[in-house]
Amino acid sequence: MNRQIILAGALFACILGACSATKSPELQKYEARQQVLELNTDRNELKIELEKEKIVNERLQKDVDELNKKADKNTSKFSASDPSSTASDAKATARLLNEVEKANNRLEKSDKKIKNLRKDIEKLDEKISKLNKQIEFVDATEQ
Repeated sequence: MNRQIILAGALFACILGACSATKSPELQKYEARQQVLELNTDRNELKIELEKEKIVNERLQKDVDELNKKADKNTSKFSASDPSSTASDAKATARLLNEVEKANNRLEKSDKKIKNLRKDIEKLDEKISKLNKQIEFVDATEQ
């Protein structure tokens, strides 16, 4: 049973290879152009997502800056003269610092997403460039 599957797969690969070897240059050019269009669509979607994430990232950066300033002010105003108010201030500051930590984590996650989106866009640009060179090569051989 397992050997039959392997043989069927090998036969399919041979047929597929034979069919692709008989493609005309014109057909190859059109297929490459179609792939370029599909990749351009994917790239444009990634660029849109990147711009949206940049907007989110800006908002997160502002939030983090505000929270950091607030936390800096709160941590410097402790006093030993009134222990009960200092204890409640310390609890409030601890909650604020937890908020700061969460905001920093969200910002870090957003930064990482932006970095990955840029990397994905670069990869698509490279693929598009290679396909465009392939199209130019087919055009040059036809002339």
